[in-house]
Amino acid sequence: MKNLSKCWRLPALLGFLSLAVTQAAAPVHVYDKVELTFTATGKYANPYTDAEVWVDLKGPNFAKRCYGFWDGGQTFRVRIMSLEPGTWSWVSGSNPPDGGLAGKRGSFQSIAWSEAEKKENPNRRGVPRATRNGHALEWSDGTPYFIQGDYFYPASTTRYVWRDSDQSYPVDSPRAGFKDILKYRKSQGFNTIYIISSLPNWGYDGWPATFRDEAGVPVRGAWPNGNQNRAENMVNEENEKPFFFPGKAVGYSEVGADFWRINPSYFRYLDKKVDYAGAQGFQIFIETLRRDIGPYLKAYYGASDPDMSKNAVFYYIRYIFARYQADPVSFGIIHQDAGAGPGTKPSTSGAPVLTAEDWRPVIDGYHKRYGHPPFGQIVTTNINGSTYRVWGHTDKSPWLMLHQTGNSPRDNKSADEMLEMFQLRNPIPAYNQEPWYVATDTPEERGWNRGIMYGSLLSGGLAGVAYEAYGMTRGNREASDDPNQFLTNTSRPQPDSPSWNCCSGPFPNMWVAVKWQSANEVQYAPKFMMTHGAKYQDLVPHPELLSASKTGNWPVAGWAFLMRTDDKQLFKAYFQKGAAHPDLSGALPNTAYKAQWFDPRTGAWSNAGNGTITSDAQGRIAIPAFPTSDDDWALNLATK
Repeated sequence: MKNLSKCWRLPALLGFLSLAVTQAAAPVHVYDKVELTFTATGKYANPYTDAEVWVDLKGPNFAKRCYGFWDGGQTFRVRIMSLEPGTWSWVSGSNPPDGGLAGKRGSFQSIAWSEAEKKENPNRRGVPRATRNGHALEWSDGTPYFIQGDYFYPASTTRYVWRDSDQSYPVDSPRAGFKDILKYRKSQGFNTIYIISSLPNWGYDGWPATFRDEAGVPVRGAWPNGNQNRAENMVNEENEKPFFFPGKAVGYSEVGADFWRINPSYFRYLDKKVDYAGAQGFQIFIETLRRDIGPYLKAYYGASDPDMSKNAVFYYIRYIFARYQADPVSFGIIHQDAGAGPGTKPSTSGAPVLTAEDWRPVIDGYHKRYGHPPFGQIVTTNINGSTYRVWGHTDKSPWLMLHQTGNSPRDNKSADEMLEMFQLRNPIPAYNQEPWYVATDTPEERGWNRGIMYGSLLSGGLAGVAYEAYGMTRGNREASDDPNQFLTNTSRPQPDSPSWNCCSGPFPNMWVAVKWQSANEVQYAPKFMMTHGAKYQDLVPHPELLSASKTGNWPVAGWAFLMRTDDKQLFKAYFQKGAAHPDLSGALPNTAYKAQWFDPRTGAWSNAGNGTITSDAQGRIAIPAFPTSDDDWALNLATK
């Protein structure tokens, strides 16, 4: 067990209080993490699975059980927070009963943040939740929350290296670390990052990236290490892995991890990164396990077993949810973005994956046992297609709190899937979490990214937008095919070409991809949507009000999208490159609208026509000519 002193140098900066159970609690702010530490007196063969600790937490308008996790040796922790100012008290319990874990008591006073302090860090506004109409997101204090996310998937590893020092390095340098890249994305308006909590079977171990054991069981479908047919190395800054070895892979016990034996020390660097990102105002979408490990877990660790005591995935979901339940996170209960539903493509890595029904016993079993996170954080899944088509709506999957489209199809079909979810009864917020995998920084590639991003947004994906770039998503630090050739290559196969693969290489290094202009353009989507503050949350998709909306060729060209508020006072439209020039209906009769074009490449506004358009007696509007005929454009119409 390593000395933990260097792992916790930041509590004052990051706003959480670490308490031994015998200490008097100091006042804390609402939404700050309070960590309770317990020392077990009992000896457990496997404390990861054999002992459970919790506190029953009570405060203003709150009374829930909050579970904890084993953190090595005899140490258990429970991480909690307060949601309102006032007195909060807790009583600990455990199963089996343990004199060091159960029967402890404590309390603390919670105080509110000032408005000025909230502006310094939006996480001080609370926990993101659905708006009253179920279509968008807001903070606990009612302020709009609009996701602008980027993929830091292997940030649990040294690919996004953590340094305790505040020494900074240029973001386009191989020396750039987690702090450097995060701050750069913050300067571009990003407020959310995506992290997979661990990739346990991936390692630079001499075996292929996609690999089966001697029994034919797929052990992993990893991202290749540069040009080599070897898996990327996914260790933390001290060369640790999240589980111990040997595992159960037949003939290759050094490749497949033992999912009954977790290594708590591995996660302390992820703790640091989550804490730091939260202090910078980011929300973290943290996923448990990537889908390529599914067949291995099903074969050897009960991944599809309805008996949770035999299902190692259940214990891992429990561990990740408990360890990060008091952080500014959303939870991806499983990363299932390939082969998940009807009509979807197989895994791009070539590795078999489990179906949604294979995963359902453990997901439903976890929710039946523990319910939603105690502090209300969102639970969803990264997906292939749409969460609705794969998992159903909340009547079938009550653990779902946010719908998604993404990954495949990466084309205009995702807009239709988004519209379908928007129109569900008792809706929950939705957005496209993987609209386009940006391969180069060419104008054409940027146009495809904008086309799907805005198309999904204006089809009802009001929770926000996400961005995904080659190299960054994979934390690519190894040599790939000639990056200069890659960056100047404008002949990437079209998505409808037989040779197209969304995730084929070559991949640029992450310090190249981080500076792509396509990332700069993402910040303009919330700028366009939020010109009238929170009113965007009341927009409803109405493609039928455009005289032409689907005139172009698949995948990302020629479509037009429209949203309107029910009072007909606000319209927002987006026209992909090559879209027809339609007329608009459904406006207030004989009403003047302020009309402005929005350039999604630069974020600049300009007048549409002379800046005023008046509808006719039937509420029809003739839209002025696009500012340029060979680009995509967005349009805002608002009553004066």
